[in-house]
Amino acid sequence: MTKQPNKNVTSKTIIIFPYRGYENNERCEWYFWWTVERCKEIDPKPTVILPRDTVIREDAASFIKDERYKTLEVIQTWSVDTCQTWLAGWGHVLDNYPEAERIVQIPGDLDYVNKDVEFYENLSRFIKTTNVDISIGDFGTGDKYSAKSLIDTYGAYPLLANWFPAISQSIRSLPLHRTRSEFLNIKTSVLRDLLINNRNFAYEQTLNFLIRSWNHEEKKWKHQISVSSLGILSDSKSFRDYRSSVDQIERIERMLSLLWREIKEPRKKKNISDRMFEEQYTLFSNEYDNLYAKSKGIMETARTTLRALLGV
Repeated sequence: MTKQPNKNVTSKTIIIFPYRGYENNERCEWYFWWTVERCKEIDPKPTVILPRDTVIREDAASFIKDERYKTLEVIQTWSVDTCQTWLAGWGHVLDNYPEAERIVQIPGDLDYVNKDVEFYENLSRFIKTTNVDISIGDFGTGDKYSAKSLIDTYGAYPLLANWFPAISQSIRSLPLHRTRSEFLNIKTSVLRDLLINNRNFAYEQTLNFLIRSWNHEEKKWKHQISVSSLGILSDSKSFRDYRSSVDQIERIERMLSLLWREIKEPRKKKNISDRMFEEQYTLFSNEYDNLYAKSKGIMETARTTLRALLGV
């Protein structure tokens, strides 16, 4: 039986404004304001994170002039990419809304949602979720050759299975297909713990949170994680996706290998001799080299496959 949302829970919503704006894109503009209205059902004044360079390029001109702009809390911020705006939004809420029990993050640039009423109904329910520690919005693309699918199929999935096989298996059994999902609904206390007590990344935060939410000794989740199936997002295929796909796959590999070293590195204990510790560290280094060699193979296969599928 599905639990009913707790109406007393205070949620703060964050909408990431489209990096390229929605000038001359009626579909994207419609989706953005539809999202705003859904968020207002639980948050009277949703927070919108607006990249400063988007403003400077005048790609947010119509948004800023819109009368509805005044009904929002708009935070302009510098960031290296869209993913880093997530940190800006989370930090703003943590610093300024101590009463908020949950933070709901929604991407505001979905101009490629299929004409599927069910998607919008599912997204509306996802925004109102309150009964788990972390809820991730999951979706399909409807095209196995789309950029999102290619990055996951030839990058995220095999790389995660290489570095963290136990987590990979548990993620698939949730079941969660999009470990890099931009749709996140999380308890503020859990988010604060993940951000303050662990290394922050300006990218791939959802995947990072999943790894950090795993108890590596007991091989189980530390937090209650649920998956909300949203529906299908279309994603056009283009040869120009090659560079961005390779960039993101390399970014995923860099994060996973770094996290593996941080998590697996031996810690010197008082009852262990220097020689024993040195032996442990040698085993750790050998295992890392072995996994890194496999990771390089995965990366080479991904690049070759992407070129073939995208016709580069």
